Amino acid sequence: MPRSHLGLDIDSSGVKVAETVYQGRQKVVTKLAEHTLPLGAIVDGRIAKSQLLAQELKRFLLKQNFKTDSVTLGLRSAWITVKTHRFPAMRPRELDKALEFEIPELVTFPVHTPKDVAYDYFINERTAHEVEVVVVACARQHLQPYIELMHEVGLTLAGIDVPAFGWRELLPDSSNRCFIEVSQEQTTIQINLNGLFKVLRVVPVGALHFRQSIGDAFGVSEEEAQQLMRSRDLDYLLMKGEGSERALRATTQQFLGSVLQTLDFVRADVRASNFRSMLEEVVFLGDLADVSGVALMLQEEIDLSVRTLQDISDLKFGFSLGMPGRLNSYGSAITLGMRGLDS
Repeated sequence: MPRSHLGLDIDSSGVKVAETVYQGRQKVVTKLAEHTLPLGAIVDGRIAKSQLLAQELKRFLLKQNFKTDSVTLGLRSAWITVKTHRFPAMRPRELDKALEFEIPELVTFPVHTPKDVAYDYFINERTAHEVEVVVVACARQHLQPYIELMHEVGLTLAGIDVPAFGWRELLPDSSNRCFIEVSQEQTTIQINLNGLFKVLRVVPVGALHFRQSIGDAFGVSEEEAQQLMRSRDLDYLLMKGEGSERALRATTQQFLGSVLQTLDFVRADVRASNFRSMLEEVVFLGDLADVSGVALMLQEEIDLSVRTLQDISDLKFGFSLGMPGRLNSYGSAITLGMRGLDS
């Protein structure tokens, strides 16, 4: 079990890293850092320019001088399959064999041989007669370049994870919660009920689409739109643009609609009368959660308490936070680092 660990969250726009340590029995975040990647280095979740990406990461790691090279890498992409599947109750070794046989039917991409797939699973629920597993799988051809990248830049890869499965690390008790993260290219919605995984949905609308819509509304570049997102609240962004406001309103409605649709699907599945009878709260993470007013809008729309990373008092930091309004975008990097401490 490492005493310190890095959580590395990577997407097409850049990398975010959280350095975490054990102080006694407590997990503490000791450093947060980010680096913008060149356009085209990662495309659709796949490494497109490996040498350029390696050079950028080496430069970033040298500058930051982290205290450890042990890392858990977080990936989120449309080419990663997450599914639940039920088997008759059986022993662990039999379950491994049964799942190996079922994998070609569970994944959303063609499989020619078992070597084409990298996968893992965890047991979500077990009864006397059945066992439900959550399977995470992807094509090895997309995963291997990331493994080689970690080796090339001098990091010791302890694991590769889907960030959403670590969000429960942020809270000591996550029995009935919905987690929503808006990263650069997608919105990920994960729901846990009675301490069990219920659903994970990925919607192709992210901070990138909001930034482009703000650029249209205000007639500015994406860089200037990014500054507006960081300095202005949602009401200003929706009301003050003199250009095309339609795209920004459509993007906002698409985001809200995807959340409502997912919550309503689960509500109907568990036969709950309303969202409040099903969930305690929503935890809102990612780049969009840093925009003032978005969490409040979400709370009013779904009629549930919504809190962001900045509202979670259980998180412990070994430094004074000097990034007001930026902490939420580090949610996945922090959870990757915390989970890695137990690997």
